[in-house]
Amino acid sequence: MSIFRALNLYEYFYSMKAVIKESRADHIIQHAKEVFFKKGYSMTAISDVCKSAGCSRTTLYSYFESKENLYLAVVKKTLSRFLGHFAALELEGKSGMDRVLTLAQGYLDYAQAAPQYYQVMLDFYGILRSINETAVQVEAHRKIKEGIYFEHVNELAQLPFKLLTEEIQTGQMDGTINSSTSPVEHMMNIWAYLKGISDVSPIVTKLDINKEKNQDLQAVALGIIRRMLEV
Repeated sequence: MSIFRALNLYEYFYSMKAVIKESRADHIIQHAKEVFFKKGYSMTAISDVCKSAGCSRTTLYSYFESKENLYLAVVKKTLSRFLGHFAALELEGKSGMDRVLTLAQGYLDYAQAAPQYYQVMLDFYGILRSINETAVQVEAHRKIKEGIYFEHVNELAQLPFKLLTEEIQTGQMDGTINSSTSPVEHMMNIWAYLKGISDVSPIVTKLDINKEKNQDLQAVALGIIRRMLEV
């Protein structure tokens, strides 16, 4: 066998090994996401994830080293999925107001279409708030902050807020959004409102009353946001 063929075979098997490793890691992440969604971070044990994924603790730790790193890997995938959903929205050529409303619609659609990913993301924001605001951090949260993926995941977590704030600034510059309120304050109001609507929407749509109105809940929500932002 020539040295070139040997090198080609080595590269082939090395690349295949990398693909298989990534596939197995994704399999564990998918099952971990479902477990974290059902039980929350604090109540989830590594044994729960191993049982769901059909793997041993040794196998899981060979990919993620700790529960904290596994959780951060799940959150990273969740945030990347959320940001990918935003990136696919059509914003080009729209006014700042319409760009913000498009993002708001995208948020509501995502929360409805991917409830597990959405809830894991919100849980992480709750943990971030605890980490940043609590003087004495609980041990579990301290370990998350010390995870090897934390800084990168934390940066990803800030991007949706930055994106929404930038589009609000665009609307203030083109005159379609009220400039008497700061972009950050607008952003916080919109985010809080969207979260509230997403939380209550599954409950309201199951009620037997006002079914016709429930079907237009998102449209009503977007109308309220527009009025919040209007000049």
